[in-house]
Amino acid sequence: MYSEEDSSLADLGTALRALQNAATGTSAPLEVAAEVAEAINKITELLRPFNCPVESLGRDFDTYVRARAAHTLQPIFHELHREKNESVEFSVRFAMFHRNPFGQVHGGAIAMMFDSSIARLGLDGEKRFLTANLSVDYRAAAPIDVDLIVKIRVARSEGRKRFIEGELSNGDVLIAEVHALFIEARS
Repeated sequence: MYSEEDSSLADLGTALRALQNAATGTSAPLEVAAEVAEAINKITELLRPFNCPVESLGRDFDTYVRARAAHTLQPIFHELHREKNESVEFSVRFAMFHRNPFGQVHGGAIAMMFDSSIARLGLDGEKRFLTANLSVDYRAAAPIDVDLIVKIRVARSEGRKRFIEGELSNGDVLIAEVHALFIEARS
């Protein structure tokens, strides 16, 4: 699935997620926190020479997509079912890093997950679509560290516009619904 280089980036993303989750849920003594901070600063300096300039990411979309495995803000997705570019179903698991002060998934993390899962739908393959509007209706709290199901589908198309609908659920419990408008980018 991944090339050796992409697999290394996926491994980096997995390690970063583990670090984020450990740091988010820690009550480490101050001396341990200081030692970890120093180690993280050393790692940051190792990676800094390889950062892509922000202005190149819009032109270097392949680098962005290839490195997506190391994007740690997103929860982990596993595609379960796809109907061409019309609908897709994922299993998604949010971790400690995504929690709100009440111990459930933060609503902002859910909105970001919907935006990314719509992008993974592909919407016409080679064409690039941009989020014009994304509206999330929250129905129930989303638990941490539980496999949830997200379903996304194209409700209708009008020219360059794609109207998207979807939902996030935990078994029979509807957690959130999304309604979005994506617009095909002009070449």
